[in-house]
Formats: sequence, structure tokens, C-alpha cells
Amino acid sequence: MVSGQRSAVSGQRSAVSHQRSAVSGQLTLLFKSTSSTVAQASSL
Repeated sequence: MVSGQRSAVSGQRSAVSHQRSAVSGQLTLLFKSTSSTVAQASSL
């Protein structure tokens, strides 16, 4: 039982870390798209 709970907790932690990396990746893409849009607008 204890080992099963530990593995479950570690699985949840890895899932949280994956979600964080996914969010940071989305933020990076959003920032890149925003900066490119601003560059296009300034070139106009």
C-alpha cells in the first residue's frame, strides 16, 4: 500500500512538471507570435 501511494504521488508530481513545461512552452510561443506581430505592425 505504501509503495503504491508513493508511486502515485511521484506520478502526480511528474504530471505537474509536464503541465508546467507545457504552459511555459505556450507562453514562449505566445510571446514570439506577439513580438512578430508587433514587428510587422512597426514595419508597416
